[in-house]
Amino acid sequence: MKNLFITILLITSFICSSQEQFEGIWVSETSTFKTTIITSEYAILKVFNFSFVEDKIINEKIIKQSKNIFTTMLYNKSNGYSVEIKYKLKDDNTLVCYFSGDLNKKITLTKYNKK
Repeated sequence: MKNLFITILLITSFICSSQEQFEGIWVSETSTFKTTIITSEYAILKVFNFSFVEDKIINEKIIKQSKNIFTTMLYNKSNGYSVEIKYKLKDDNTLVCYFSGDLNKKITLTKYNKK
C-alpha cells in the first residue's frame, strides 16, 4: 500500500509539472490570433484566443487532458466556425495543434517571448 501511494504521488507530480509547460501565450505565422493557456499545478484551466487586429476574443472549451496532450472545442459564433483542437507539446517552446472539423490542418505554435 505504501509503494502504491508513493507511485501515485510521483506520477501526479510528473503530470503536474508537464501541465505548467503549456502555460503562456502562443503564436503562429498563419494567424493574427494569439492563443493563451492558463494552468494550475494540476490542470489546464483556460484556453482562449485574442487578436488586436480582429478585435476579438474566442474561448475554447477543454474536453480532455493528459500529461502532454489536451483537446479543446472552439466555436466562433460570429462565423459558425467549429473545430476540435488537439494540442501536443513538442518541446518547451513548440506546441503542435491538430485541427479537425471546419478546418483539417496541423499548425505549429511557438511560445511568445516579448523582447
